[in-house]
Amino acid sequence: MKTKCLYIHIPFCQAICSYCDFCKIYYQGDLVDQYLQAVAKELEELNIVEKLSTIYIGGGTPSSLSYQQLELLMLIIAPYISEQTIEVSIEINPESMDTKKLEIVKQGRVNRLSIGVQTFDEQILLSIERKHNNDQVINIINEAKRLGFDNISIDLMYGLPEQTISSIERDLDIVKALDIQHISYYSLILEKHTRLNNENYKVLDSDIETQIQDCIDEKLFSMGFKQYEISNYAKANFTSKHNLAYWKYDNYYGIGIGASSKIDNKIIEHNRNIYAYLKGGETRKETLLSTEDSLFNHIMMSLRLLEGLDIQQVNTLYHIDLEKKYGVIISKYIHKGWLHITEGRLHCNSQSIRLLNTILIDFLE
Repeated sequence: MKTKCLYIHIPFCQAICSYCDFCKIYYQGDLVDQYLQAVAKELEELNIVEKLSTIYIGGGTPSSLSYQQLELLMLIIAPYISEQTIEVSIEINPESMDTKKLEIVKQGRVNRLSIGVQTFDEQILLSIERKHNNDQVINIINEAKRLGFDNISIDLMYGLPEQTISSIERDLDIVKALDIQHISYYSLILEKHTRLNNENYKVLDSDIETQIQDCIDEKLFSMGFKQYEISNYAKANFTSKHNLAYWKYDNYYGIGIGASSKIDNKIIEHNRNIYAYLKGGETRKETLLSTEDSLFNHIMMSLRLLEGLDIQQVNTLYHIDLEKKYGVIISKYIHKGWLHITEGRLHCNSQSIRLLNTILIDFLE
């Protein structure tokens, strides 16, 4: 399988949010300078010859970089962008992005922005240690549009402290006025070693969560957004092409600490030791997956998509008959109305996709 997608992890943040368990480090200018050089070296050592279709710069907070560092990052990725590269994304936070940084990434051929918003309730933002306000969000979106960005996504969350259905409805009313193209809407997950988890914060009751999900689905649909993955909604032609590669279980390169690559049946994971990474030490661990493990991962990732799993592709890749191998499970959930086969694809519907973990347990066993 060809590898046409590249992820670069920029772990630096100017503040640490109370719910975040991503690989992150407080911003230090000299450390960033060294890190970018190490990223450039790792990228060069990959000896990528295939034309890349997507590049995704995530974090951390890539927009925490200085002007000069952001310019260097754009120079590092420049050789890997071609006419075949359909999407170059960067994650940004509203408080650390400005017009000059937007101009730098625009010149660097970034064509998709993913903005960390989480909520428009400024009291809740304070409680989860976010550092921006609504004016900054609106201003950066307007500036991005003025500069010609026409593929703008925001991240939102539900299940946050003191958040109600009414506050979520107010968030969605603001979304309607923003005229953006994509939304990732995540339920708060309590991760180990985060402040909210340490404070024993209680996650949503399942009935309340269902009401919230129904509200989100209904309001976003009325705005022209189509759900295409468990947590992702897009207007026509604005799905995240890079993230689709993950969900379709395509190959991808991952560069930097905390990042991972998938090359056929090989998973390559970086640990989070930045000092070992900067010294050129071995921070990667390779795992060869069995055919059964790869197959399950493929099923698990693809069923996250509303379009589901391409049965013929899976049969060809793994030399199986999927409908025969999993016939009892598939029949069980088709009978329940949780799974469907449409035009050669096995898939959930917009309601049953919320029950995917239950379905996957049967496939795993």
